[in-house]
Amino acid sequence: MNYYVDKILKETTITAFLEERGIFPVRKSADKLFYLCPVHSGDKVPSFVVYPVGTNGRDYQTYHCFGCHSGINLINLKRDLDHISPREALKYFLKDIVIDQDGAIDSTIDSLNEEEISMEDKKEIEFLLLQINYVCKEHLEVCNDEEEKDFFNIFFKQVDKIARSRNLEMMDGILGTLVDKGGLAKRIDKFNERQDKKDLSALNWRV
Repeated sequence: MNYYVDKILKETTITAFLEERGIFPVRKSADKLFYLCPVHSGDKVPSFVVYPVGTNGRDYQTYHCFGCHSGINLINLKRDLDHISPREALKYFLKDIVIDQDGAIDSTIDSLNEEEISMEDKKEIEFLLLQINYVCKEHLEVCNDEEEKDFFNIFFKQVDKIARSRNLEMMDGILGTLVDKGGLAKRIDKFNERQDKKDLSALNWRV
């Protein structure tokens, strides 16, 4: 499971997601919750089961409907409930994420859809774009100044070019570098140094 998809599954539970939609369990047995299935109609006996964290070794809640066979994780549930694509379901949980002001994610995927490329490669490229942008957005929320914004404007354009070239290995490497301590951690250190210099300058210290 990719790090950022895993993060979504851990931070948003299936039970909380269903509660937000006014859907509550009919009964509980041991540590399992039983619902009338929200995915398919006509469920008179609760066939929709939410399993606790740890079931089958997974560190997030899972589910399975014994009636319509919908199942596995929160992203699948959103997809099946609203009859949308996995891409749209993922973007719902990362709805505040945009790779840049020009909507490079959508434009890149639209471009790929017009070309002869396997569905698996399309999905992988899109997931990597979302994940790269997610970690960068989190960084910019902490380290927000003009120098960082300028860097990431250039960075996102390069990522877009790499995505269009279908270089999955390089995209995966970029994500790994960002998450690694040698990636954004170094930019945070440099950002803090700049802030310290600004503070000292405001006090008329020579920096």
